[in-house]
Amino acid sequence: MSFCFRYIDDQYIDNVINYKYSGGDKSILYRFVINPFCNWFVQYLPNWLAPNVITVSGFFFNLFNLILTSFYTGMKGGDIIPPWVCIVCAISYTTYIIFDYTDGKQARRLKASSPLGLLFDHGTDACTTFYVTVVTGSIMYCSNMYQYLLLYFPLSCTFFINTWEEYYVGELVLPEINGVAEGTLVIDIIHIISAIYGRDFFLKEIFLFKGTKLQVNDLIAIGAFFGGLIFSIKSVIGVCQKVKKEKLGRAFKDTIIYILFFIALLSITFLNGGNYIKDVPRFVILTFGFQFAKMLGMLQLAHILCSPYNIYKFVFLFPLLVMLIHSIIYYFYDYEILVSIDQIILITFFWNFLSWLHFVYFCSEQICDILNINRFSLGKRNPDRPSYEEIKSKVISSD
Repeated sequence: MSFCFRYIDDQYIDNVINYKYSGGDKSILYRFVINPFCNWFVQYLPNWLAPNVITVSGFFFNLFNLILTSFYTGMKGGDIIPPWVCIVCAISYTTYIIFDYTDGKQARRLKASSPLGLLFDHGTDACTTFYVTVVTGSIMYCSNMYQYLLLYFPLSCTFFINTWEEYYVGELVLPEINGVAEGTLVIDIIHIISAIYGRDFFLKEIFLFKGTKLQVNDLIAIGAFFGGLIFSIKSVIGVCQKVKKEKLGRAFKDTIIYILFFIALLSITFLNGGNYIKDVPRFVILTFGFQFAKMLGMLQLAHILCSPYNIYKFVFLFPLLVMLIHSIIYYFYDYEILVSIDQIILITFFWNFLSWLHFVYFCSEQICDILNINRFSLGKRNPDRPSYEEIKSKVISSD
């Protein structure tokens, strides 16, 4: 892959220009609390503030939470976190959600909506899946890879399936109870409980049937797992009902990449004996998280372009296959090929991060060039070219 790889072929340029977002949120909390508040809040934002600046600001609130909790717990988690940190994380995450809902309202208010804004919005949300896993896992005093997997699965799977549904159905309508609005409330409650009761609450053992006992953080993680599974199944049923039968095969084929992604994650967890898996599970989640963000970005781009979902590329598949093959060989033959699984995870982290960064920069660069807009400011990128609205009207008239 060349460094300046083009993510948008010329045949799809008109689709970028003509794209129009379709979706909604039926959430009870959104309709009666979040939406009225954001409608009030957006009126006080300056007219020079670009929507993407709001989006990226929310991203940095989540990054701040990750840095703050990591300062006290490292990449392993489980160490004591001061109560004030839990409260700050709750406030920061709530601020991110408010910004996540407000950026679109600011875009419509300034008539600055564009596909770039959608990619930025979904891109920060994709990163939030692993930020929230790591931060909330730390707040809940999770200390092993299995707990983090139970937390990460519902966030990543639900988000992927929702985006996949949007790709095939043409719109994204969140249900009455969803992980964005109501999920925010649950996460904030966990943060507040941790601030009040500390780690003793989450490490308390609950006796279940036949002498089985689990910690409170285990029960929360298991509940999150099944909640995400239910919401994902609901989206799959929606696709089966709305997509024509001749397209269902291709639709399910496009989910194989997520299945492979999670199988690779499971393989290094259960088939290897690396120190990273046992001692720094949060780092493993971050390693796979950036790959997931690239996977979601490519799916969202395919939706905008009305193009095939071309994710099966060397740069994406190589690290997954290496980890999967290495894990299988280690499990059956107790042999590590050339390097250890810890070294593979470390190399993969930088590989995935740079691959994600490459996509973010060059894909947004192409869209800015096509639409003659700026990433983080209003107005035309090139004063000598037509504005986005003028470009769009010319394409529509030519059709």
